[in-house]
Amino acid sequence: MNAAFSTFIALFAISGVLSILLAVYVSSRKTRFSGMHVFIWMSIATAIYTFGSSMELASSSLDKIKFWISFEYLGLPFISPLNLLVVLHYVGRERLTTKRATIGILAIPAVTSLLMLTNDLHGLVYQSMELRADAPWPLVDFVMGFWYVVNGSYTLGCGVVGMWLLARHMRQTLNVYRKQTITMFLGLFIPIGTSLIYMMNLTPYHIDPVPATMSMTNLLYCWAILSAGMLTSTPVVRENILESMRDGVLVLDAAGRIADYNKAASQMFPFLTSDLIGKTAVDAFPRQMFRSQDADMAFLDSEDRQVECLADNEIRYYRFRSSPVYNKRGGAPAGRTVVVLDVTENVLLHRKLERMATHDGMTQIFNRTHFVECSEKRLIEAWRIDEPLTVALFDIDKFKSINDTHGHDVGDQVICHVVHSCKIYLGDRDIFGRYGGEEFALCLPGRTLEDAYALLENVRRELASGPVTTSAGPVGVTASFGLVEARPGRPLNRLTKLADEALYRAKQHGRNNVQLAAGELLSETETSAAAAPLDAAGTAGA
Repeated sequence: MNAAFSTFIALFAISGVLSILLAVYVSSRKTRFSGMHVFIWMSIATAIYTFGSSMELASSSLDKIKFWISFEYLGLPFISPLNLLVVLHYVGRERLTTKRATIGILAIPAVTSLLMLTNDLHGLVYQSMELRADAPWPLVDFVMGFWYVVNGSYTLGCGVVGMWLLARHMRQTLNVYRKQTITMFLGLFIPIGTSLIYMMNLTPYHIDPVPATMSMTNLLYCWAILSAGMLTSTPVVRENILESMRDGVLVLDAAGRIADYNKAASQMFPFLTSDLIGKTAVDAFPRQMFRSQDADMAFLDSEDRQVECLADNEIRYYRFRSSPVYNKRGGAPAGRTVVVLDVTENVLLHRKLERMATHDGMTQIFNRTHFVECSEKRLIEAWRIDEPLTVALFDIDKFKSINDTHGHDVGDQVICHVVHSCKIYLGDRDIFGRYGGEEFALCLPGRTLEDAYALLENVRRELASGPVTTSAGPVGVTASFGLVEARPGRPLNRLTKLADEALYRAKQHGRNNVQLAAGELLSETETSAAAAPLDAAGTAGA
């Protein structure tokens, strides 16, 4: 036998052995890959084809050659369609591999096998088959039939579609999975390339080289399964996992480039399009949508971080949770998955509840509890840095009479007017709280007794300057004030008690005035200004 033919026969036989071993090995492995059973059948089909090809070359008569060609066709037509099914499972398109769809994909190969078994009756696959006269060993020469072209076109089409799906999927796959994807791509490309060479009659004596290349693809599959976890460590199945998640998911490679994202992420960030695949996340995200401290996009590498974003002139809040992705061997991360949660509603609800817990519902100033908490902190700080601080209590004069005469709705309007009038003169550091029904409290850090007294006088004059317009008509409003200056070691509850005593004296002195706590003194200028308190109409009394 010619040495070249012996080499081809050996290669074909080796391909068959490798295919059988691959099918046995893969079937013994535990895996979650849904297309594993299809891969096993593809390996069996490949083994039938390659063993039949080796026996065809080893045959010494036309009848034997025809027999082994018919045997080859029990596996050959199924290889490319089964490979396409494996690819569909691999790229997460299992919905295209239903029982009905699988039967449809394998229908033409099944018809081809049946027609080849009965080819002598109709010649649809091969119009004629005879031995070549110029070959040093019995080789068949044939004339293609109609169905040969149909099956060849279908086989090529399945391969091209599979390669297109893998090439498209490769852009969205992390480096840790690209070995698998490239191997599967080559598993389709190499046989298709060599079959085209065969169809162009570029091989010696028109010997089909595809069975020989099957040994190469089988070796690639073995290498990928053993080294890259092929068919066991598959990429994230987008349709079943990513797309079913309500949270946004970004998949970044080791260089920070966007490898994938799901529909929820594109809904959160409409600028995310397939054109951004392969670009770094820092370049993909518009920096103007983040606050200055987040413009560096460092939150993409943070384990858990909340970020404020401006989108469509609306402030939204997102929580970014980043986790590294490692390959089986560990080492440096192969990429990152970033889960994005839209927490806007939670943040706004939390702030609303927090405000309800710290602010008075009607006036929106601090409630008593929060006023005390904040004032105690400012008092301790004032002691530490030796800064002046004053505390004042005031309430609305004859408020019960207003409620009894005009009703509680008018009383509420009066309270809101008092709060508004007071805010006119308060600074950013001043603490303002509702201490009781019509009683209010002020903590004034950084203000001396004289400064605080002047402020309270301004508020008092503002309130007494004219009646309040209410739903029941104009209502005159005045207030009485008690003021005390903080001293080292004097706690807040002592200050408020002293201020309350001063407020009581202001009531005894005819209301609508400011009184100091016992022992407190003003400068002569302030004392003179306070000597002529205003009456209820806002004019100085005689």
